[in-house]
Amino acid sequence: MPEDTPPRPTTVTISQRTPWFLALIAAVFLVLTATAHLMLGPGTASLMGFRQLVDVDAEGNLPTWFAAALLHLAALLAGSISIKDAPENRLSWQAIAVLLLLMGIDEVASIHNAPSRIVGELFGNRSGIMMNAWVIPAAILCLLVAVFFVRFLSRQPKWLAVGLITAAGLFVFGAIVLEMASTYVEYETAGHDYDGDKHYSLTFELIAVGEELFEYAGVILTISLLLRRGREVNAEIGLAV
Repeated sequence: MPEDTPPRPTTVTISQRTPWFLALIAAVFLVLTATAHLMLGPGTASLMGFRQLVDVDAEGNLPTWFAAALLHLAALLAGSISIKDAPENRLSWQAIAVLLLLMGIDEVASIHNAPSRIVGELFGNRSGIMMNAWVIPAAILCLLVAVFFVRFLSRQPKWLAVGLITAAGLFVFGAIVLEMASTYVEYETAGHDYDGDKHYSLTFELIAVGEELFEYAGVILTISLLLRRGREVNAEIGLAV
């Protein structure tokens, strides 16, 4: 009798429309958070389920999980492209995949906050924007990453190179520039003892929404670009089930 051949796994592909769906989810979180702060102000602290399900500035909640999932999806796409793209590009794609994976882990674990006290004490100043002094090593790291990928970007199609630079710029603007602005507002409101429940600042909360807006935009644009590039190089963009 002929041996039974094992069934081939079915690949569930990721649609080109996926970024639009992800953008819709991000918009819901952002609009609900901004609307709640504009309408309720300090009352958001006692709004049932707000911080756990909606607030884009809170930690360890549904929007945090969503942001991490976006980064991990982008990492998966970059890793898939690395297998199929030209040999001279594979290491760079793998580096991008690892970088996005680590960023997703940090989104949940908030590891980036750890150096703030050390860097602030090193500069002898922990006031103002130095309350979140992690932005200094982060900015230096961004410059080093940019230099590392210059040659890689020069080998890519123009639409991809320009798109990735734009996406990175959007993310960095939200994660670093607006983070510095919100930290300054924190300090001006209540110094080192700022607490969102005790020292509410609508300006701070709206800047925080802006931070997440630019970060979401940067990552979702990256996903869109990687989906297009993956199809150009015939990468396996999907999950085997």
